[in-house]
Amino acid sequence: MTKTVWISEYFCGNKISDEGLRRGYVDYGTLAKSFDCILNNDIIFKTTNIGYWDIVNGSEYDEETDTYTEIFQYYIIDDKGYDILSDYTDEIIFYNEELDMYVWGVTHFGTSWDYVLTDIKIVKDNAEN
Repeated sequence: MTKTVWISEYFCGNKISDEGLRRGYVDYGTLAKSFDCILNNDIIFKTTNIGYWDIVNGSEYDEETDTYTEIFQYYIIDDKGYDILSDYTDEIIFYNEELDMYVWGVTHFGTSWDYVLTDIKIVKDNAEN
């Protein structure tokens, strides 16, 4: 899903990286600054006996390639994070009703988040709106 957002240099109050502005998409670093998130790669594994983790946004399975998406990092996110990610992206988000907790499954690694771009397309000039 690509969503166009009318912004100048900011997304949710955070300055978009130079790379994001240059290439026309919000970067993951800016996206992650828009809400509270805490890295916890063991959260789903260590809570398998407490409730059930449902995918509430995105998908781990790609029907076109008949493969599962590998998740490299898990972040506990707040309600604002869920709202932003589900409104603007197809990022994988898990929810456990018993724990009342959202977890964001990040599917890339090894590159600074200022250089990894989301599908959120930016328009630098909002002169018409």
